[in-house]
Parts: sequence; C-alpha cells; structure tokens
Amino acid sequence: MNRRITDKNNFLFIRMIFLVLFVSLFMAGLSIYLIKSSNIVLYNAILNIILIGSVLSTILVFMNGILIVRLLKGKKINSLSRIWMDFFLRYIYIIIIYSSQILRVDKNRIRYVFSQLNNNLILSSGLKVKPEEILVLLPHCLQKTTCPHKITVDINNCKRCGLCDINGLVELKDQYNVRLFVATGGTLARKIINEIRPKAIIAVACERDLSSGILDVKKIPVMGILNERPEGPCINTRVSLDKIEETIKFFIEKGKQ
Repeated sequence: MNRRITDKNNFLFIRMIFLVLFVSLFMAGLSIYLIKSSNIVLYNAILNIILIGSVLSTILVFMNGILIVRLLKGKKINSLSRIWMDFFLRYIYIIIIYSSQILRVDKNRIRYVFSQLNNNLILSSGLKVKPEEILVLLPHCLQKTTCPHKITVDINNCKRCGLCDINGLVELKDQYNVRLFVATGGTLARKIINEIRPKAIIAVACERDLSSGILDVKKIPVMGILNERPEGPCINTRVSLDKIEETIKFFIEKGKQ
C-alpha cells in the first residue's frame, strides 16, 4: 500500500480513538448534568467517580497513543506493553468499527491499520517456532477461476502451471517445510486450525477477513498479509510471495535463536 495512504490511515485510526474518548467524556458530562438536578448526594458521588475515571482514561489514552505510534513506526515494545496492547486493540477496534459505520468512514482503512498493528505486535515479540509449526492459510480466490484442479481439499492438486500464485506458494511450502492450506471461509479455517494446532499462523486475505480472523483466533499469533485484487474482490487475487517468505523467515530465524 502507498506510504502516503498508509500514513493517512494511521492518522485516522488514532483520531478515531480520541473521538471515542471525547464521546465518552461528553456522555459522562451529560449524565452529571442530569443527576445534579435530581439528587445532590448522588451527584457528588457520581461526579467523583467520573472525575477519577476521566483522569485515568486520559492517562491510558495518552500512554496507548505513544505505544501505537511506536508500533506503527515498527519499534519494539516490552512484553508487558504487548500484552496490554493486544487487549486494548481488540477492545477499541470493535468500538472504532461501529463508530466508523455511524460516521461513514471506510471501514477497510480501520481494518488495515488494525492488522498492521497486530503484525507489529508479533514482530516485536520473541516468538520461537519450528517450520512445521507454522500454518499458512490462503483464500481460495488466489487460484485462477478457470483452473479445473481445485485445491481446497488438497493443495498438492496444484499442477504448477504458474498462472496464479499457488505455484509459488507450494514451492515455499516445500522449501521451508511449513503447513499450507486453502480455506473457503471462517468455518473451514477454524477447523484447519483446530486440527493442525499451529503455534503461528500466516493468513492471506482481504482487510475484512484478516481483521475478523485475528479477532477470532485469540491464543495463536496471526500475521496478516493483505491480498492484491487486480480484477476486484474474490476473483483471481494475488499475494506478494516475498512478503510470505519474509514472514516465514522471521518465525524460523526466531526459532533458531
């Protein structure tokens, strides 16, 4: 994705976080106003709670903002910060997505930044895995629609004609001894994960499927790689083989340390 577009998406994501905080504080202020006119004792109690909550929220948002900026710049954060950010991003992402729908903001821009933040969290970790513990999950739309040799049952059905990226992906599988599967949807993807039980997942998909997959798989790190759609969504899509190989090497090199 273009660097300028990426920066705009990052700024949008951070701006949406502060918007959520502003709306929360506004609702709190409105509640105080309504309570004040009816019960002074309850008003004082609620006011103290709101004030403490507001201070803590402001501090948390400021600290999270710093961590998010560090992640977006590809800088490492410590293990405690990673655990917190993983929780925070999953929580705030859902709120931002609903907010973007109300404000008519392109949700794919939010999903893209969320996936990149998730990837950077994994990259900053000390994860150690063996090649055979890596699962590469692919969408079926990577295969040429005219191909008669369906690979959803067995990836080895690929005849290596080179008309789509499946050929190169199978070569990576053989070269690095990783597990490679094609999923036609979330249900099959979950089934494959439960059967394989990998320790790391490399998932290729569009923005929507990547973000939903990352949220769905909680205990296994999922590195999301966005597919390319030269002919539109869900048909003859492509993926950067270099990015796949780079991610495989990251996991393997960590595992050799």
